Amino acid sequence: MGKLKVTGTDRNKIGNEKSEAQINKLFYNVSRGLMDIYVLFYLCIFPLSLHDKYFDILSFRFGLFWKPTLAYGAIFLFLGLLYLMCDALYNESALRKGFFSRVKDTLETSQREETGKIKKGFLNRTKRVCEEFRIKGTDIAVTVLVILFAISTALAEYPYEAFWGDRGRNQGLFVWLMFYIAYWLVTRFYKFKKWHIWAFMTAASMVCIWGMFNFFLYTFGMFENASDEYKYTFVSSIGNINTYTSFTGIFYGISVAMFIKSGNFVSRMAALAAVTVASFAQIMGMSDNAILSTGIVLAVSPLALCENYGDLARYFTASSIYLGGMKVTSIITESGIKTMNDPDPSTQIRIAGMGFFVYGLIIFLVIAVVFTSLAIKENRKTDYSTGVERFKLVWCVLIAIVAGSAVVVLVLANTGWHSEVWAAYKNLLIFDDSWGTGRGLCWRLGMEFWNNDATLLMKLFGYGPDTFYIITMDRFMQTMQDAGYGYFDSAHNEYFEYFITVGIFGLTAYLAFLYTSMRDMLSSVNMFSKAFAMGVLAYAFQAVVNIAIPITSVVFMMVLFVGISMNKKEMK
Repeated sequence: MGKLKVTGTDRNKIGNEKSEAQINKLFYNVSRGLMDIYVLFYLCIFPLSLHDKYFDILSFRFGLFWKPTLAYGAIFLFLGLLYLMCDALYNESALRKGFFSRVKDTLETSQREETGKIKKGFLNRTKRVCEEFRIKGTDIAVTVLVILFAISTALAEYPYEAFWGDRGRNQGLFVWLMFYIAYWLVTRFYKFKKWHIWAFMTAASMVCIWGMFNFFLYTFGMFENASDEYKYTFVSSIGNINTYTSFTGIFYGISVAMFIKSGNFVSRMAALAAVTVASFAQIMGMSDNAILSTGIVLAVSPLALCENYGDLARYFTASSIYLGGMKVTSIITESGIKTMNDPDPSTQIRIAGMGFFVYGLIIFLVIAVVFTSLAIKENRKTDYSTGVERFKLVWCVLIAIVAGSAVVVLVLANTGWHSEVWAAYKNLLIFDDSWGTGRGLCWRLGMEFWNNDATLLMKLFGYGPDTFYIITMDRFMQTMQDAGYGYFDSAHNEYFEYFITVGIFGLTAYLAFLYTSMRDMLSSVNMFSKAFAMGVLAYAFQAVVNIAIPITSVVFMMVLFVGISMNKKEMK
C-alpha cells in the first residue's frame, strides 16, 4: 500500500486544530480555576466575613461584593481579548471567523425556512440565534431587568441615590450591574462540582451554630459599645434576625433537598446533620419570617423532589426534625434558661408550647415510619409507584385546603367577626398599621404615594431603585415619627419595594427572571440544581415580609446563578 500523502494545506489544518485545542484548553482551565475561587468565596467565606462587628457590616459586605466582582469583570474582559489575540497569532483567527460564520449561517438558514414551518422575520432570526448560541429565557429576563433598572435610574428625581442606593440598603442600580456581571461569569465560566454544595452547607452550618450560641446569649464580645437590647435582635455573622433568617431559609431549603435526594449513606447522614442544624437555626433565629421559608419548603418538597417511598420517608423525617426542634426549643425556654426568647417570645416557640403540638409531632413521626417500611419493600432507585402519585394528589388537596383556610381566617379576623376569638393572635392576623412591626404602616404609606403622588411614568418605571427612604421621608416623616418607627428605609417586602421603586415594568421583569430560573432548575435532571432551587424558593417566599440587602442578597444571587449554570450545562 502506498503512503498517505499529506499536503501543505492538510498540515496547516492539522496544526490549526491542534492550536485551537490548546488555546481552548488553556483558557478553559484558567477561567474554571478563577470561577471556582469566586463562587466558593461568596458561598462560603462571604457569609462569615466581618470587619468591625455589626457596626459597618452593610458597607463592608457591599464593598466585599462589588469590588472583587468589578475586578473579575475586568479580568475576564482581558482574558477575552487575550483569547482573541492567541486565536489570531496561532490559529489564523479561526475561532473568531467561525463565530461570525455561525451567526451568518444561522441568519441565512432562518430566512430560508418555509412560512408553514416557522414564521419569518426578526423574531424567527432572533430565536434561531438564541438556540444556536444557547441563550435562554433567564439570559433575556435578567438583561431586560437590568435595562429597566437603568431606565428607572435615568428617570429618577434622585439619580445619584438611585444609582448607589446609599439612602436605602445599597440595592441601587450599581449593585444590579454587579449582579449582572456575576450572572454572566457564573453561568458561562463556572463548572459545578459536588463538593461545592457540601462546602456551602459546612460554612452555612458554622453561621447557624454561631446564631444558636447567640440564642443562649453567648455574644462573643460582639456587642461591646452597643446597647444590650441588640443582643435580642442581632445574631451570628449576619446581623439583624430578619436578615439572618433569609440566609438560614436558603440553607434550610438546600439541606432538606439534599437529605431527600442524597443517594449514599454517608452523604445522607451529612445532609441529615445539616437539616438538623438548619432547623434549629430557623427556630432559634427568633424571626417569624422563618415560618414562611420553612412552610414553602415543606409544602413544595414532596411535589418537586419525591419520586419514591424512600424520598417520602426522608421528607417526613426532615419535617419531624423541624417539629421536634420547635418542641425542644420550647422546653428549653420554659426551663428558666436565659435566651433571646425571654423579652418577646417567637410565634414558633409559642405554638410548640401548646398542648396539641406534641400530637402533631407524633403523627409526623408515625408517617415517617410507615413510609420507611414501604420503602424497604420497593426498588428505591427506579420505582415511581402509583402510591406516590396518589400521595402527591392528596398533598395538593391538603395544600389547597390549608391555603383556603388561611384566607378565610384572615378575612374573618380583619372583618371583625367574633373579634374576641382573634384577640390573642392580633399581631399575626389583623392587618393594621402596627402589623408586622410597622410593616402595615410602611405599606400603607407606599400605597398613598402610589395613589396620590406617583405619575404614570413613575408607576411604570418607579421612583428609582432603592429610593423608598426618600419617598417616605419627603412625604410622611411626621407620620412615621408619631407612630414611633422613626423612618422606613425599605418597604420590608421585596416585591412591594420593586413595585414602588422600579415600577410595574421592573417588578414584572424581576418576577419573570425568578420564574424562568425556577422553571429551569426544577425541570432539571440534576438533583443539585433542584437543591439550589429549593434554597431560592425559600428566600423568595419569605421576601414578601423581608428586605433585599447585600449582606444576604449576594448569597441568594450566587445560589440562583449556580443553579442556573448547572441547567445550562445540560443544554445540547
